Amino acid sequence: MRIILYLGKGGVGKTTVSASTATAIARSGKKVLIMSTDVAHSLADALGSELSATPVEVEKNLFAMEVNVLAEIRENWTELYSYFSSILMHDGADEIVAEELAVVPGMEEMISLRYIWKAAKSGLYDAIVVDAAPTGETMRLLGMPESYGWYSDKIGGWHSKAIGFAAPLLNRFMPKKNIFKLMPEVNEHMKELHSFLQDKDITTFRVVVNPENMVIKEALRVQTYLNLFGYKLDAVMVNKILPAESKDEYLSSLIALQQKYLKVIDDCFYPIPIFKAKQMAKEVISPDQLHELSQQLFEGRNPMDVLYANDTTQVLEKVNGKYVLKLHLPNVEITKLNVNIKGDELLVDINNFRKSIVLPNVLVGRKTEGADFESGHLNITFSS
Repeated sequence: MRIILYLGKGGVGKTTVSASTATAIARSGKKVLIMSTDVAHSLADALGSELSATPVEVEKNLFAMEVNVLAEIRENWTELYSYFSSILMHDGADEIVAEELAVVPGMEEMISLRYIWKAAKSGLYDAIVVDAAPTGETMRLLGMPESYGWYSDKIGGWHSKAIGFAAPLLNRFMPKKNIFKLMPEVNEHMKELHSFLQDKDITTFRVVVNPENMVIKEALRVQTYLNLFGYKLDAVMVNKILPAESKDEYLSSLIALQQKYLKVIDDCFYPIPIFKAKQMAKEVISPDQLHELSQQLFEGRNPMDVLYANDTTQVLEKVNGKYVLKLHLPNVEITKLNVNIKGDELLVDINNFRKSIVLPNVLVGRKTEGADFESGHLNITFSS
């Protein structure tokens, strides 16, 4: 079984690229489920089909669904939802406001992850493709399996604190059922899903970008945090590339700008493979058009394959009280290396090659103390 998650900034074409991947897998004879965890769903539009929170067969071997987190909470987590609503109303919140605020932090991410877990455990699919929410929400989602134990302990703590003054009100909502018994069960699900997500033979992540500065910066941040979480980035998908030339002056200027940023993408994400798709002249809104896009993107490669074999492109370790950032950069000439820090970015220059790394928070503000090259890795030491 394979799980492939597509990440990226909103508007880059993440839904189209993930749907084209799923369509290609289905038409190769494998059974695939594509699910959208984005609140602003557009998967149904891309596939040209009505979708719901239950998998729908769009065509042979291709199943699709849109996770409706809020509906899931209200329909299947009624006790938990009512519990927090009651606490908020006890503190003076208006009933309608209390209902809106009763979706506690982390619940949306947790429920999205449970959908992935249930699909993976079902054994019904050869592959699961996830059209994830924009980057910020997805980073919280990816951190959730690891932190859920802490989260459920906190919920239990809130329960102990609140039960004394809210018991009469709570009993009206749930006289017989202790909702907190759900927490250990969900915690086990999260642990199992975490093992799936960190198994690099099962799960890989792919970031979708456009040749634009802000989009690239956000994608680099995705790469940094995937490495910190121990997840595998196996491809960069560059979408909406304009034709190589145009007689129109305005388009020519846009093309020149894109060519500049295409070089930046090649340098910054090296050695991860980069797949490219041109700007389509029409909307890609049917399985046939999605399959056509997949042929252009993958150029004969199997989209179900793990497309990059190296485990990690970045590793952060603490050695003798100092932080060491290890970058996988084969064939680097260390004598031609220059390292600079600009804000929260580390800029690595080697001849005319420049790699930009968005630093994790723990390194921001620290000075570099040296660098060495060993076994294909550039090791940069930061002050303690």
